[in-house]
Amino acid sequence: MAATNANNAAQEKNNTTAKAHAAVDKAVDSAHKGVDGAASAADYGQEQVQAVAHQISEQAHKIAETAQEQSERVSSAVGAYAKENPIKTVGFAFLAGAVAASLLCKRK
Repeated sequence: MAATNANNAAQEKNNTTAKAHAAVDKAVDSAHKGVDGAASAADYGQEQVQAVAHQISEQAHKIAETAQEQSERVSSAVGAYAKENPIKTVGFAFLAGAVAASLLCKRK
């Protein structure tokens, strides 16, 4: 009878150990799934950020090109006007300088 009790206790201990190992394995699997899910989400987020950054970069280049084209047109138009009307151009430059000097002198 004592041997039977010892065998039962050993069997119960083995069952408890097996259940504990199974629970640990289940927890490990769940943790791995969670880590894999987090890694997938991070990869997806990184891809989305890169896509948005690429779009913003393309838009910035388009805006810069447009600004450069407009600047060249304005510069060309001003240069043409200055060649056609040199006296008016000098007058405008003098007037702009006088206004700027007047504003700067009043601030002091």
